[in-house]
Amino acid sequence: MSQQLSKEAIEIFDAIAAILLRCFIVTFLALLFVWILIVFQRDYFYQIQRLFVNVSHQDFDLFVLYSLTLMKILNVVLFLFPFIAIKLLLRRQKNN
Repeated sequence: MSQQLSKEAIEIFDAIAAILLRCFIVTFLALLFVWILIVFQRDYFYQIQRLFVNVSHQDFDLFVLYSLTLMKILNVVLFLFPFIAIKLLLRRQKNN
């Protein structure tokens, strides 16, 4: 039993989907930027971190890995999945 959405509701969902896609792209680019910085300037960032916290290279690498992984998961869960769900809903509404 599917209910038809009004034109205004469809426009709102379309706007939300566009915002979610932009958020996903911006977050993805930020993650890529941080990854590139870490790959090419790892020792520099490690030395900066050592000024604040006495941490080993291995612990620093694990922290960076876990942080980037968490951000990737949150990016997909908070932005990509809702975007896909909204687009599927709008496609279903268009087909009915």
